Amino acid sequence: MPSKYAFDFDPQETNTSHGLLVGMVPPRSRVLDVGCAAGYLGDALKDKECIVRGVELDPVAAEEARAHLESVVVADAETLDYAAEFGAEAFDVVVLADVLEHVRNPARILAGALSVLAEDGTLVISIPNVAHGSLRLGLLQGRWNYTPLGLLDETHVRFVTWDTLQDLLTDAGIVVTAAWMTTADPLATEVDVDPALLPQEIVDWVRAQPLALGYQFVLSARRAVPGETAPQVEPLPAGPVVTPAESPTIVSAREEADRLRRTLADREDELRAAKEIIAYHEAAALEAEQRLRDSAAWRVGNAVVTPLRAAKRAFRPTDPGKG
Repeated sequence: MPSKYAFDFDPQETNTSHGLLVGMVPPRSRVLDVGCAAGYLGDALKDKECIVRGVELDPVAAEEARAHLESVVVADAETLDYAAEFGAEAFDVVVLADVLEHVRNPARILAGALSVLAEDGTLVISIPNVAHGSLRLGLLQGRWNYTPLGLLDETHVRFVTWDTLQDLLTDAGIVVTAAWMTTADPLATEVDVDPALLPQEIVDWVRAQPLALGYQFVLSARRAVPGETAPQVEPLPAGPVVTPAESPTIVSAREEADRLRRTLADREDELRAAKEIIAYHEAAALEAEQRLRDSAAWRVGNAVVTPLRAAKRAFRPTDPGKG
């Protein structure tokens, strides 16, 4: 019976972990493919003139892989003594494609990989993202249902987020040099989610969370230098980042905000116009008053009235109550 992990893939397709992995291996490299399954990845690497050896637990899959790889060791990758098996052979690249999530102690495999990695060699790793939006939505509905393949593959025993994956690698003395993530919409995966039972606002919110569209992380890494502080690396999307459709509530709120902004702008225009009218009339009144003061009639009247006012003040009767 063929291995369930035996499948064809397009090495040119960048939104798949295997397409990314093939692109990250330099041509003519000496490669160790840990968990090589039926050898489909190694077969694609042969087109890049790579020499590929494999490690595979399933003897049936290993037999299939021998048709594609230089050699295949049938062994448990978690307990294999890599240095003893491969001797002084050093690999330019060690590939761990969808392997670490299947073992209870991934640090053992990482240590084994480093033991046969050339001093300037590269680790190439892919692993599912347990914080993908589909799993977040599934948990909101109380669902965590395993499937034959995918994020909740029934043989997965370890689950990582981007942060916990970096912690795992740092503890193993490994530094991430570049990282990508394949992308998938939370409602377009094999995970058991019923969108009809979720408010659209919740779906949109989950879609917008950091790395929630990341289906698998795919990265290259190297051996850490003693005392080195691992740089912070964020995975880049390898596929489309879907912009979620806005819910009716958000659309309605935005339309109401736009209406209020337009109303405010109209009121500000009216206030500006009113201020201009008032300023115009004030200026006209001042101008009219000035013209009146400058007229001959004003000067004659003022000449007559001013002495009379002075005489009136001079002849004002004394208050009889005061003596």
